[in-house]
Amino acid sequence: YQRRVRGGHEDYVRCAATSPSQPDSWLTGSYDHTVKLWDKRSGEVAATLDHGAPVEGCLLLPSGSMAISCGGNRIKVWDVHRPSGGPLAVLSNHQKTVSCISLDGTGTRLLSGSLDHQVKMYDLSTYKVTHSIKYASPVLSVGTTTSNSHLVVGCSDGVLNVRERPVGKDDAVKRPISAIKPGSFAYFARGKNIAPGPRDSIADSGAKRQKLSKYDQHLKKFQYTEALDSVLETRQNAEVVVSVLQELFRRDAMKSVLSGRNEQTLAPILGFIVRNVTDPKHCTVLVDVAHILTDLYSSVLGMSPAIDNLFERLRRRLQWEIKAQEQYMKLQGAMECIFSASGLE
Repeated sequence: YQRRVRGGHEDYVRCAATSPSQPDSWLTGSYDHTVKLWDKRSGEVAATLDHGAPVEGCLLLPSGSMAISCGGNRIKVWDVHRPSGGPLAVLSNHQKTVSCISLDGTGTRLLSGSLDHQVKMYDLSTYKVTHSIKYASPVLSVGTTTSNSHLVVGCSDGVLNVRERPVGKDDAVKRPISAIKPGSFAYFARGKNIAPGPRDSIADSGAKRQKLSKYDQHLKKFQYTEALDSVLETRQNAEVVVSVLQELFRRDAMKSVLSGRNEQTLAPILGFIVRNVTDPKHCTVLVDVAHILTDLYSSVLGMSPAIDNLFERLRRRLQWEIKAQEQYMKLQGAMECIFSASGLE
C-alpha cells in the first residue's frame, strides 16, 4: 500500500517513529532540517518542527504530546501541540553529530549516541546527563532492554557492544510516566513529593558555606595588589604567603603588583623576604621576587632610610647564605675524598 501526501519532506527521510498512545500519528525526520508529525486519518502534516540541522533521529514520548529530535550536535525536545513556540529544551552535551536517540525500558530516561564516541543518558524530568560512556569508535545506534538489564550499542567499526548489569528489586520495570503539560503548575511542581531513594545524595541545605579568606576574595575579583597586601597584613604563615606569590607569577601579574609602591606598602614585602629567603622551601620564589624589586626600586635607593635598611639586610642575608653554601660544598668535597680513600661509597 502506497500513498503520496501533500507537504512532504524536500530531502531524504532519515528516520520515523510511531506514537505509543495515538496509532493514527507518526513522526518523521529528514535531512531538510525538519521533523513532521503526520495524521493518518487526513493524510496531511499536523505539525512541522524546524530542528535547524539535518535530522538523524526522532521519537515520541509515551504521552504522544512531546517529541524529541536529534541532529548536528544537539537534541531538542518539542511540544507537538505548540510547534510554533520553539523547543522546550535544547541539549548540547555532544561534541559531534548526534546519530541516534532512544528511550530506556521505563520511558523515563533518554539515551543518545554520537560520532564523538559517546553514549549519554538523560533524566527526562530535568534533562540533565546522568551517565556517560565512551566507546572506541563513533556510535550509530543505541538501545536498552525493557528491564534495563542490557545496553546495546552499535558502532561504525562493525562492533555490537552489549553491556549487562544485574537487575535488583529497585530496578523493576516501571510504567512510563504520563507527560505533564508544559507550563502548568504540575509541570513545575513535579517530583516534590517523591521521597529520596537509597542511591540518592541528599544535600544539607542547612550547611554553611565556608567563607573565603580576604586574600582569596581579592584573587577571585582579580584585585592582585589588594590580595598580596591582605595576606601580608594578616600575618599568615610563610607557606600561605608564598602560595599567593606563586599564583601571582602564574597569572603574570607580579611586576604590576610590586610596582608603584611607597615606603609603607613596600616594607612588608621586603621584611617577609628577608625573614624567609634562606628557607630551602621558599628561596626559589622569593629570590625571583627580590630580583623584580631590585629592578624596580634600585633607582630610588637612598630616598628612604627604612627601605635602604631592608635592602641592606637582604644583601647581608644573601651573602651569609652564599658563604655558608660554599663552606658546605667544601666540606662535602673533603668528605668525598675521605670516603674514596677508605673505599667507602
